[in-house]
Amino acid sequence: MNVHLQEEPVISAIRNTLIAVGCAAAVLAGATACDPIESVSAAHQVDDAVEQLGEQRSLTVEFGLDADAATLDRLIRESDEAQRGDGPPPGFGAFLGNARVQLSLQAEKPLADAEEKDFSGTSMKITGADGTLVEYRALGEDTYYRADLAAFGKLADTPMPTAADLPEEAGALRSALQGKWVEVDPRMLPGAARDEPALDDKAQAELLKGIRKVLAREVTFKDDGGSGGTSRISARANARSLLTGLAEELEPIAGDLPPGSDLPTAEDFRTVPEKKVKVDFLLKDGKLRQITFDLAQLADRSDGLKKGTKLPLTVKFGKAPKIERPADATELTLSDLAFIAGSRTAVR
Repeated sequence: MNVHLQEEPVISAIRNTLIAVGCAAAVLAGATACDPIESVSAAHQVDDAVEQLGEQRSLTVEFGLDADAATLDRLIRESDEAQRGDGPPPGFGAFLGNARVQLSLQAEKPLADAEEKDFSGTSMKITGADGTLVEYRALGEDTYYRADLAAFGKLADTPMPTAADLPEEAGALRSALQGKWVEVDPRMLPGAARDEPALDDKAQAELLKGIRKVLAREVTFKDDGGSGGTSRISARANARSLLTGLAEELEPIAGDLPPGSDLPTAEDFRTVPEKKVKVDFLLKDGKLRQITFDLAQLADRSDGLKKGTKLPLTVKFGKAPKIERPADATELTLSDLAFIAGSRTAVR
């Protein structure tokens, strides 16, 4: 193994691979229907489970890191950012261990067949130990936001402004600082009218073909058993080889994505350990319910993790609750945005 890998802190491995592992796990679930893998019963089960999710008209996907707060705090303290004095405040590990990111969709037809016009609602919510930190909902052209700024201030160890700090003309901004729902017309936001590039059907087909080729080459599936309608399937692959292979297949579409949608490159994964890792799939009554990847698999002896320490990143799937308009939302107007712009000018 490259000596440089032995010097790479596990927190850096987590930072460089967290998003990629989640994407790779989802791709593993969604692209198993290719000839080299098709004969494997375990892969069939995962593929069928994903197809059942696509038959639903609503879906919630929840991301979480079920890890010990003390372990996360220690890893954060030893990170490069913390050593430079740029790391998060003490206690951030507890936040990471309790934080959950929940994405929800609802459509007028099965999700597998739905186009953009068929989605009647989307939402995103981040929760912590004390409740919801931030939430977003979109229904048609109406969008709503709320955030617990006091909780964010506590997390960042930085005082946050309150509604009492603003004059009456601040309008909906006062409601926002109180953690109440605010309605925003997306057409008022910068870049709202800009058309974002999208992949055409041919490009998508070629991309999926390339991903399946990588998976067929790199991944093996195994049925780990189960009972009472529950099945456990594991997928194993060489971490660096799989991630770099997927990154190379994604590279040609990078220029077709919206600005700011940067994809990881093969170079980003050069410090990922060159060893076998495992992704676990949990199926219930034939439906995909959870994907788990233990980030501790990316550690080595130099990271100092105690034997048996686990850092499981989980992705849970379920039917979404009905996404509804908040009854008490305050509309954010152009005058409110003008107030923000005026305040920034005054600060400068």
